[in-house]
Amino acid sequence: MLAGDILERVSDKFDKVEVYVEKTKAEEFELRNSKDFSKGLNIDTGCGIRLIKDSKMAFVYTTLDNDNDFDRIINDISHSIKFSKTVDAEMISDNAYNINNEKKVDFDEKKIKDIVYSMDSTAKGFDKRIVDVKGSSVSVFEKQIEIANSNGLYVKDSKTHISASVSVLAKDKIADAGWYSLDADTVDNIDFDYIAKKGASLAVDKLYPKAVSTKKYSIILENSVFVQLLAHFFPVFDAYSVINHTTAFENRIGESVFSDKITIKDSANLKHRPNNMKADDEGSLRKDVIVVENGVLKNFLSNTYTSNKLKIPNTSNAKRASWMSLPKVGAFNFHIVPDTGMSRTKLMNKIDGLFITEIMGLHMANSISGDFSFGINGFFVHNGELVSYFKAATLADNFFDMMKRVVDVSDEMYFSSSFGSPDVAIADCIVGGENNG
Repeated sequence: MLAGDILERVSDKFDKVEVYVEKTKAEEFELRNSKDFSKGLNIDTGCGIRLIKDSKMAFVYTTLDNDNDFDRIINDISHSIKFSKTVDAEMISDNAYNINNEKKVDFDEKKIKDIVYSMDSTAKGFDKRIVDVKGSSVSVFEKQIEIANSNGLYVKDSKTHISASVSVLAKDKIADAGWYSLDADTVDNIDFDYIAKKGASLAVDKLYPKAVSTKKYSIILENSVFVQLLAHFFPVFDAYSVINHTTAFENRIGESVFSDKITIKDSANLKHRPNNMKADDEGSLRKDVIVVENGVLKNFLSNTYTSNKLKIPNTSNAKRASWMSLPKVGAFNFHIVPDTGMSRTKLMNKIDGLFITEIMGLHMANSISGDFSFGINGFFVHNGELVSYFKAATLADNFFDMMKRVVDVSDEMYFSSSFGSPDVAIADCIVGGENNG
């Protein structure tokens, strides 16, 4: 084990050592404008090492072009050590076990290329108003990690992440685009035909927008839209936000913060999801964590450092952006739990208002205060039916207040990478559109 070999060579010089080795392979298969096919490949390998001596921490990292080039690795480490951070809480896992969860998935490149062309063809043939498929792509991302530390921890783990998307242009007097994507752990667990048809449908729908009057509406945020909101406001559930006093939920464990329709969970294992890893990026065993239960805040997500600093349970949510990064707190399968008895059809039958399928400008939302104002597109909903399309309206609200007005969630889930959500119905939302006068 490479991480163990590096650990053995450096551990006697320091009080504690953690070695993190990461190998990634990213392949992109893309067809642009139905004629230009390309394949991209990126392979990256490196290691990051945390070293603790006399209550000071140093973090060093180096590429690993040759797994056996130990002299060069040790030399790079030795010349990079700079102890600058005082250790005010234990930050290296004290677990001492062996995990080996390496998985290897073989991919048929010809099959993937055929899928890319098939999505293009399906989207183009969806409707005569489709004038171009700007892009059709499938991405394959593989990651293997090794973690070893001086407390006796040895971990090998891996993941595979497949994602696919289409971008479609429709035209009839005006032109507009539709985009849609899905991801999973294997090629066989993605409905590529649905991606193509959904992207094309979104493009066609935008050709005939109706105006929205400014007033208060009941709304349904489509699952793919609410996933974006959940990801943007994720930091409020991160234990670092408690340390930095940047969460609205500080000192509110055990209090009702959302509607009782909202339960949020970070799952260790979900069917077909790419982030079903045995351990987090510090080697702590993954486990199911209830963050919010029926509206009540139960936990902040934490890693080894934040759990020791705040004296809270370690939820095993250590995540690194890459081998060049220190572990922070991140999501694995962070999602709003669906209502298994509430289909999308039932949900729409309960709401006369707006079904929102797209938001613009979410990056401007304030994740600390919760305030936001963004553009929305979607459909008018009446008697359970999508009546007509609207675009370029504005929804301005506060995320935390809005979450208290959730009246129902559906059973129809959408996931994107580490986040998932059902459709979410919310009462009393002021939407800006055309003035009635």
